[in-house]
Amino acid sequence: MADIFISYASEDRDRVRPLAEALQSRGFNIWWDRSLAAGQDYTAIIEKELKSAKAVIVLWTQASANSTFVRDEAGRARDEGRLVPVLLDQVQLPLGFGAFQAEDFTRWNGGANAPQMQLLVEVLSAKLSGREVNTSEIERRRRRLGTRIRIVSLLTVIALIAGIAWVVNDFVRPDPPQPDLRAELLRLLAEGQLTPEQAIQLATILESGALGETASSETLGAPQPGATDAARDLEPAGTVSEASFDATASAAYRAAFVALAAHPVEDVRLAVAQMSTESTRDGAMQTLWAYANAHPEDPLRDQIFLLCGSVGEVNNNPLGQRALEQATTLRARDPAVWRMLSRSYQRANRTGEAEAAAQVSEGVEAQNNGDTAVAEQQLQQALPHLTAPQLRAPVASELGQIAEARGDFSAASARFSQAYTAREEVAEAAPDSVAAGAIEADAQQLVRALDRSGRTREACDRLRQAQEQHDVAAPDQELLQRCQTQFRTNLRNDVQLAPQLQRRSIETRPRVTPTPTP
Repeated sequence: MADIFISYASEDRDRVRPLAEALQSRGFNIWWDRSLAAGQDYTAIIEKELKSAKAVIVLWTQASANSTFVRDEAGRARDEGRLVPVLLDQVQLPLGFGAFQAEDFTRWNGGANAPQMQLLVEVLSAKLSGREVNTSEIERRRRRLGTRIRIVSLLTVIALIAGIAWVVNDFVRPDPPQPDLRAELLRLLAEGQLTPEQAIQLATILESGALGETASSETLGAPQPGATDAARDLEPAGTVSEASFDATASAAYRAAFVALAAHPVEDVRLAVAQMSTESTRDGAMQTLWAYANAHPEDPLRDQIFLLCGSVGEVNNNPLGQRALEQATTLRARDPAVWRMLSRSYQRANRTGEAEAAAQVSEGVEAQNNGDTAVAEQQLQQALPHLTAPQLRAPVASELGQIAEARGDFSAASARFSQAYTAREEVAEAAPDSVAAGAIEADAQQLVRALDRSGRTREACDRLRQAQEQHDVAAPDQELLQRCQTQFRTNLRNDVQLAPQLQRRSIETRPRVTPTPTP
């Protein structure tokens, strides 16, 4: 049994992970329901863990404040003196909880040694040791550390402004204009010679363009005029033009930078800021690359690869192409990824693959716009010319989804089989790659398509093979039970839909149920 139980709304799962990991790094024994698999009696398990925990952290957000389960768990902890409330959003707390001081994590930077974490550790330590929390001491430390919290938040703002200034002003240059300005602000803040309020004023001046650093404020939030149209232009040979690539790369860099500047991990934020300076760029890119490959569950992993891909390609770093190839698995329906990859292949004199990637870009854009006929035609033409299995897999998978959407489960199963085979090639050559990590989704799509086409026995056999070779869970409980009872297939009982499939909205159609074989 764990010492600390974390209560939260399921919608906030990705926001809970950094806090749980930070507490674990501080030596606390944490339980939260990330490890529960479908099919388990989760109600009994949660009840048991909640009852045995010495402290119950309740994470208040917009979602959890409206959750009956979270309010019930919080009420039990409050009544038994085990409640430790934490604010992730500025919300009005439910009735009965307003009198309890909640630790403010709305501006937490994700660090295990951040000011907010130090306060939370003190409260938890008191709860676990059975002693009373020294509220006056906690309040004194809260006021003292408040300034540090404001400074940490401000550093992110300054880095964000400097990074956007680079892309708006001159993305393709090797160095941003006046790179020492950001360093000077950071130095003054660190030495205490500049107050947070003064730094905010300087940042406002910087954003307004008074120092010649940025364009107008309107430019900061949107791509340059004509960038969208330019990004669709193809050269006569069928590859992406240089101007189109520049526009696409700038937009991709901006979006990724904005998302990652507030990443909960300090090393990631620092590396993102260092990407705009030539002397630190390559090292920062290596840091981001290593982090993304070591943290497959990070919800911003795709943005890391997009940042490395766009900046790497602009600055002729070979890691750029590899990052874009990884991104095709995570963002298979993003035309910008395929567009940038097309230009990357063209620069490397891989003309056939460049043309194929450009076709995929056009195809997924049509698919996103609902024109599945054009999408299918483009993707079918591109598929034979994609030599790398990690590129064939997402394209075959998209073709399978198009076939599945129109109810052609035989064609869908053939395409998903292609995708699964390609993923197996990747897994054999690079077991830790992003493409290898998507093999569960392809296996589950294949199994479901076979079942819906009336080939349930084959579906059960493929699921058994996938479980033995790649540790794949069954896609749903009902299919698992039919495989075990009707066809006597020896399968594990774990049921867990792959995360990639959980994020997709695939139309559910009636299943063709075959007559059981005697």
